[in-house]
Amino acid sequence: MSYIWNEILTAREASIKLGKNPKYIYFLWVRHSNMLLKGSVEMKGRELLITRDGYEYLKILVKN
Repeated sequence: MSYIWNEILTAREASIKLGKNPKYIYFLWVRHSNMLLKGSVEMKGRELLITRDGYEYLKILVKN
């Protein structure tokens, strides 16, 4: 079951890994940006989470 946690990042953690402002993914999510992979970002309680697939997809777009 612990392998599931390897597939999820917090939006803050993912934003920092992308070299962006810690709220970068949050701002994209709030604005319903097309840059985010559909269904890859979700609010759970007070924490915004992004899947590994969503992060990898965004990483490709950010580098261009």
